[in-house]
Amino acid sequence: MALFWATSYPIGVWLANYKAPEAIVVVRVFTAFLFLVVIAKVYRIRIFKFNEKIFYQLVALGFFGFVVHNYLMFIGLQFTTAIKGALINGAIPIVIMGLDFLLFRIVIKPAMLVGAIISFIGVLLIITDGQLGEAMKSGIGFGEALFLVAIVGWGFYSIIAKPLLDKNSAIWITAFPCLFGGILLMPLLIQNLDNSMIMLTNKHVVLVLVAQGLLAMGLGFLWYYEGIKELGTASASMYLNLVPVFGTGLAYILVNEQLSKTIIFGGILTIFGVIWVNWCRINDTSKNQS
Repeated sequence: MALFWATSYPIGVWLANYKAPEAIVVVRVFTAFLFLVVIAKVYRIRIFKFNEKIFYQLVALGFFGFVVHNYLMFIGLQFTTAIKGALINGAIPIVIMGLDFLLFRIVIKPAMLVGAIISFIGVLLIITDGQLGEAMKSGIGFGEALFLVAIVGWGFYSIIAKPLLDKNSAIWITAFPCLFGGILLMPLLIQNLDNSMIMLTNKHVVLVLVAQGLLAMGLGFLWYYEGIKELGTASASMYLNLVPVFGTGLAYILVNEQLSKTIIFGGILTIFGVIWVNWCRINDTSKNQS
């Protein structure tokens, strides 16, 4: 999951030049929807029974996950850097813990919060190479504000899904929001049709979007929801902080980008924070069962 998502930022910066964020998201989510439906049919995974409540929940997931988070993120990349966007996204686990408390009064154990903060510090060190002040020199502008709204959207995308995932297959709970998110974005795509067509007539761009739809959105989102189903929202969201770890590792392997001691230390902190939060979860589960 984190490995696939690590490609999103550099690709997002490249695609931002086309100024067609709605087309980027629509192609990716429709590809993911078709891919997940095929998998469900091949493995004969039964679909749940629709009712009005489930329908609105799935539409809400499509809205928060793909209109608020994905769409605003790609708009944000037109106005800020991938570094700042990744920094803000690193706060997602803490946002989710806060939403869990505000909406459901789920009290996060101090030890888990400490682990989330340690992991976040690790993300800051990886992305900025210890030069946080320089990276945030221009302050919070329009692009950064969009990313802040986007991560709250991801928080809702995560916590709304939990009760649905407790009773239903993750593959369908992943697939239908992709469909509804794409439908919600279609009016915006039509409104920006000129820029969208310029981008979508480039076969290389389309191939990249389809690949992202299959891997980053199809498999990536499915595995994320499987994680929420098994681990809970707070613990599963911690794995998002591994995205910059994988991204840095890929840069080292593929383009021989040098890793400083600060970046390596940041990676260790990030991984330690993820392990710490999940150890706390396992420890709490064992105590509750005994």
